[in-house]
Amino acid sequence: MNCKEFKEKVADLFDTTIDMHTQAECKAHMAECPECKAYYEELLEAFNALQPQEASATPSVSTPARKQHHLWRPIAAAAVFLLGFFIGWSHLFSTSAVAEAPRGQLFEQGIKSVQNVGSFQMAVYARTTPNDNFAYFAPKADFVRIDIGLLRQNDSVFYRVEKQNGRAIVFDGQTQYMWIPGALYVKGPCAANFLEHFVNLLSPERLLAMQKSAIDFSKKNEVVRTESDSTITLTFKGTEKNSDLQQLLETGKMGDCEVEVENVFTKNDGLLRFVKLRVVNHGQKTLLLHIDNIQYNVMMSRASLIQIPDTQWTDAAETTSRTADDRLGMLQNETATQAAQRILQAIISADSSQASEALVYCERMFPALSEKMKGCRVSDFKERRDGDYIGTYVFYTLTHPDGRQEQKHIAVRNDNERHIWIADGGL
Repeated sequence: MNCKEFKEKVADLFDTTIDMHTQAECKAHMAECPECKAYYEELLEAFNALQPQEASATPSVSTPARKQHHLWRPIAAAAVFLLGFFIGWSHLFSTSAVAEAPRGQLFEQGIKSVQNVGSFQMAVYARTTPNDNFAYFAPKADFVRIDIGLLRQNDSVFYRVEKQNGRAIVFDGQTQYMWIPGALYVKGPCAANFLEHFVNLLSPERLLAMQKSAIDFSKKNEVVRTESDSTITLTFKGTEKNSDLQQLLETGKMGDCEVEVENVFTKNDGLLRFVKLRVVNHGQKTLLLHIDNIQYNVMMSRASLIQIPDTQWTDAAETTSRTADDRLGMLQNETATQAAQRILQAIISADSSQASEALVYCERMFPALSEKMKGCRVSDFKERRDGDYIGTYVFYTLTHPDGRQEQKHIAVRNDNERHIWIADGGL
């Protein structure tokens, strides 16, 4: 966990439903980072000043808050706001951190119904690409099926997230494994966060809690309840960051647009079964993802769930340690655009040594990438950052040997221990 991730999750420490792993990650980070520990203590002081008078307990990293204090989470968010920081639940929802009456109570029963199930399976259909990062959504892309299976046993969680014919991630309770068949095989601890913002779709209760918080935190967001003979539908309406990279290229930022999340529960058991997420841009609705027929407490083999390819894995913790000391300084002083140019030239020239550190996640797909871009030229580089992505998007023009041109982008990030740019997506 880095400092940015800690500040994004620090309000969770005041949440009654915080999972033990997140709590442990935050505690471990504070033990190593005096600045973040001081930040938490400032937040705790503000929290104590704002908490209801009848509250007699003080929350801490090691002692969860008492469940009867339902307003603690909005108060924590208000404290963060007063300290000048914005805490958001995910890339999908942008909310104003304003404590108000808990209008999100409509979601509470749904959260309670799903948070204690032992296992579940669901299929997510999202506008994305098979091999790109799980956090990547593109409103103009085709739908890709993403299968999710999660199993809880004792105090451990195991899960499998798999794009059809593409990228997959498995967590065996201790280690994450991420791969693209025939191209990429990387492993790392849970803190490696291979799922990034997609983790908010990993379990039904997290998706519902995310919407509940957005409702509680901002008057701009609302929820509408409707019902039929057999179902109850809660429709969340709020704002999100537009995922259109073209807008980022043209304007330098991803603007806000409306979002609608339709949650369908079955009346007989109160369980969430179907979800549809639409973005509304200039009055036009686009279905960005939908989740069909979530199945709960299914018979699931842990061995099958966490099965991984029998191959040699690259350790994510060691990806930047290959850099020689005399080369490290040069790489650390690069801009994102310079790194992108070097990476793309290495691919076009089929000489991976030019960017071996940056292409560590793409070693096995390098020959195919080089063949695809053989004879091409790259030009017109433009660097853009979006606040919800920890890296940088570098847009460029790709000119094919026949003169045909494409507007492309590559995502690079340097949040590793040596702070050198690594290709993260777009290729």
